[in-house]
Amino acid sequence: MTTFEQERQKIREKTWSLLDLKPGDRVLDVGVGHIAYSRNRLLEMEIRLTSIDLDPTVLRKHMAAKANSVQCNASQLPFKDQAFVLALANFTFHEIDPALHREVISEFCRVSKRIMIVEPDFSEDPLCRRFQEIWTVAMHSVQKFEDYKTLEGWTDIVKSGGVRITTVTKFPSSVCLRDQEAVDYMEDVIDNLREEGVGDKHIQEMEVLARDVAKKGMMFSDVNVIIGDT
Repeated sequence: MTTFEQERQKIREKTWSLLDLKPGDRVLDVGVGHIAYSRNRLLEMEIRLTSIDLDPTVLRKHMAAKANSVQCNASQLPFKDQAFVLALANFTFHEIDPALHREVISEFCRVSKRIMIVEPDFSEDPLCRRFQEIWTVAMHSVQKFEDYKTLEGWTDIVKSGGVRITTVTKFPSSVCLRDQEAVDYMEDVIDNLREEGVGDKHIQEMEVLARDVAKKGMMFSDVNVIIGDT
């Protein structure tokens, strides 16, 4: 494992250390995603898990016998009041229509006793900022949301639902992505853009950036975590 990978793993472990869960707790995992990291981690903890996503393909890909999978919109959750001890959105909110953020928080508060939001916070590194800009515009070009906020911005959204905030923290990055590791990472990013149907203009911009990242190194995003009681 490289130094960069070690740091990302440490940040994930620090994030998960903030959870106060025990086997059998009911948890809602909002946004399975292609990697399903939070889903898999929660299953390891023997949580009674319900995962939701808008994409039925993703849900089928990560089907698990020990978890419920539900295709639905996070702003219209088909669950009873206070059905869960925690609603978790791990790297999910930036992919939700910003106009629906407050509705989603309201639904989280209705169905769960606690909420936890985990979001990337792009560093001041110029290459990282450029990466964010290209990626965001590229996703918008295929009618997908990719809209980021600062730690303060996400905290304000969570507070809008009347949540009593208990934890607000940022886990900073300090290790650059560079050399062959940067090449491999950016190749994956470009492959993802192609899979999403993004046009050549945005792919070419990312290819130019990829060469700079390999040569100069790029400081990766920090991680913001907000937890609160509903």
